[in-house]
Amino acid sequence: MKKDDYMKQKLSPISAKERIETLDVLRGFALLGIILANIVWFLYPAYMQEDLSFKNEWTSFWNGADYTVKTILTMFVDGKFVMLFSMLFGFGMVIMQERAAAKQLNFWGIYSRRLIALFIFGCIHAYFIWFGDILTNYAILGLLLLLMHKLKPKAMLIISLTLYSLLLGSFTFGAISSDSTTPMSMSMSMSEESRQLMQVTIDAHQNGNIQELLDANLMERTFYTMRNGLYVLFLGNPIFFLFSNLPFLLMFLFGAAVAKKKWLHRFEEYRKGFFITWLLTLIFGGTLGWILPSLSENFSTVQYISSPLLTIFYAISLLFIYHTVKGKKVLQWLAFPGRMAFTNYIGQSIICTFLFGPFAFGVYGKLHLTTAIIIAIVIFVFQIIFSKLWLSKFRFGPLEYVWRSFTYLGIKKESKNA
Repeated sequence: MKKDDYMKQKLSPISAKERIETLDVLRGFALLGIILANIVWFLYPAYMQEDLSFKNEWTSFWNGADYTVKTILTMFVDGKFVMLFSMLFGFGMVIMQERAAAKQLNFWGIYSRRLIALFIFGCIHAYFIWFGDILTNYAILGLLLLLMHKLKPKAMLIISLTLYSLLLGSFTFGAISSDSTTPMSMSMSMSEESRQLMQVTIDAHQNGNIQELLDANLMERTFYTMRNGLYVLFLGNPIFFLFSNLPFLLMFLFGAAVAKKKWLHRFEEYRKGFFITWLLTLIFGGTLGWILPSLSENFSTVQYISSPLLTIFYAISLLFIYHTVKGKKVLQWLAFPGRMAFTNYIGQSIICTFLFGPFAFGVYGKLHLTTAIIIAIVIFVFQIIFSKLWLSKFRFGPLEYVWRSFTYLGIKKESKNA
C-alpha cells in the first residue's frame, strides 16, 4: 500500500454520525451509578471495607436513614454499574475491531496502544488522585480480551457463561460452608492495624498537606490492590487476580458477543429475546441480590455474584425505556456525559477528593451518607450540563482527546459533528 493510500485508510476515532446513541446513554447511566457507589469511598478509607456493617466509632453519628441508604446502595447499586462499564468496554472493543478490519489495518497495534494509555491514566488516577481506580484492572484484563477478539460470538457467550458458573459455584459453596456459629460482630471486626491506618488517613484528608494526602492515598492503594489481586499479580501470581476480576472479564466477553451479534443495533428485531433475557435476569438476579440476603446472613456474600445478572437487567430496562418517545427525550440527557465517560469518571474522583479534603470543606469522614448521596447527584447533574456545553464546542472530552490521540497516533482535524 502506498503512503498516501495508508493515510487515507488510517483509522480515526468514530464520528458523531457513526455513534450508537444507546451506548452513550448506557455509559451515562453507568456514570451515575458509579458516583453513587463510590461516594462513601470518597468519604472513608479503604480499610473500612473490613467492617461491612459500617457500625463503628467513625460512623457513630449516622442515623437510621443513613444505614437504610447504605443497604439500598449495597443491594441495588454496588458492583452493578462498574459491571455495566465492563460490558460496554467489551462492546467498544468489537466496534474498533470491525472498523480496523474494514480498513485492513493492524488492530493489535491500535488496541495495544489503547490499553497502554489506559494503564498509564489508571496509574496516575490511582496513585495521585484516588485509590479506587479500576482502569488499571481494565487495561490488564483487556490484554486477555485482545487475545480472544477473533472468537465467534457464540464462543464468547459460552466462555462468559462458564466463568459466571465458576463464580456462582465458588461463592455459593463459600457461603454455605461458612461457620454460621461465628457472631457477625466478630466476622466484621476491623484489625487494629487497619484501625490505626484509618485514623491516619482520616486525619490526612481533614487537615493534611499534599504530601500527607499522597502518602495516605498510597497506603490505601496498597491495601486496595491486596484485595483485588493486583498486588499478588505484580509479585508474579496471576491466579488470585484473575479470580478476583472474573466478573469484569465475563462482562467484557458478554459485551463483545452482543456487539458481534448486532443485537443492540437491531433492538426492535430482537425485542422478544430482550424481554425474555430481562425477565430471567430479574428473577435470578433479584433472588441472589435482593431475596436471599434478607433471608439469611450466610447469603450476604452471594449477593456479590448477582451483579452481572442485575447489570444486564438494568441495561435492558433502560433500552426499553429509551425506545419510547417520552423515555428517549429524558434519557438523551445521559448521552452527553456518556460521550465523555472517561473524562467524567476521572472528574468525579477529582471533584470529590478536592471537595471533601483539607483544601476545600474538610468534611472527609464527617458527612451523613444521605447528604453525600445528594452531593453525588448534584455533581452528576453538573457533569451533564458541563458535558453538553463542552460537546457543543469540541468533538471529544479533554481526556478522550489525549487517549484517542495516543491510540490512533493523532486525530485528523474534522468538525465536531463530522
